[in-house]
Amino acid sequence: MTPVKRIILSCLLAALICQLSFVQVKKQIDKYQNHSVGRLTELLYNKTAYDVLFIGSSRTHLDVNPRIIDSICKVNSYNAGIEGANLFEFNMMLHAYLQNHPAPHWLVLTLDLHSFAIAHKFFNYAQYFSFTQNSVIEKYLNNNGHSTLRVKLFPFLEMTDYDDNTKGFFLKGLAGDSEIDKGDFQYKGYLSNTDNCITSDEPIPTPSIMPTTAIANEYLADIVQTCNKNNIKLIFTYAPEYKREIQTHISNSNEILNTINSVAIRNNIPFFRDDSLSICSDPTLFANAGHLNRNGATIYSTILAKKIDSVFLKDQSDTGKH
Repeated sequence: MTPVKRIILSCLLAALICQLSFVQVKKQIDKYQNHSVGRLTELLYNKTAYDVLFIGSSRTHLDVNPRIIDSICKVNSYNAGIEGANLFEFNMMLHAYLQNHPAPHWLVLTLDLHSFAIAHKFFNYAQYFSFTQNSVIEKYLNNNGHSTLRVKLFPFLEMTDYDDNTKGFFLKGLAGDSEIDKGDFQYKGYLSNTDNCITSDEPIPTPSIMPTTAIANEYLADIVQTCNKNNIKLIFTYAPEYKREIQTHISNSNEILNTINSVAIRNNIPFFRDDSLSICSDPTLFANAGHLNRNGATIYSTILAKKIDSVFLKDQSDTGKH
């Protein structure tokens, strides 16, 4: 065998070993992330018709229970909140969802102070490599420095993009663990957030500026335009926050909230400032300052559902529908 053939054979053998290893690693990661994989499959590949779609960050994912929304509002809703996401991923998810699903009647978009910080576009881009058959996902990955061609040709290269958390999911999957903690549950994209609660008030750090970018406003404008084009009606929310601690920590919080409010007024979009609810002073309902726990999400989802239902009823009255 010539040296060139030996080199080629060695490369092919190495690639085969890497691919076989990747298959096993991926299997255990997906086993641990059974909730995440299932919801992304539903959002990006399936074609189910939903009346109401919730998009936002983890403050949507962990705070809004569609079971309660559906029961009170008599709709079929889905929670598409994305961990760590900002307006870039919100916009991507809306377009990717519309690739296969009929347009929802309503989009409830939860905006927070971090939504306008686009220092990073993806919080975890590697989670989308398994969903590049959705052309929007493939486009957004490729246009933002994450080539999908290399992982299509050599799938095992996906492992080079795993962060430390994802690598740890492999070991957790081997141990039989799941991202759904004991006592928690999932339902139509929602994941309950333990029964942990804030045990004491912690000192609030010295206020710092949230680095916002002009392009974030462009992403928000595109969401509004996309909804108008597809006859989707919008509702903005700001999720509950324990004693407004996050706002107190961010010195330009009023500027960001005023931006959201001005967009809402300009486009006649209802805006629910749910940081002023009475539950926001109850530490037993929060896992941390920015996220409700399981009990808090149940109470908040009930409050939110009633607010949304009142908007539905007003809309029906204004349009003459019964």
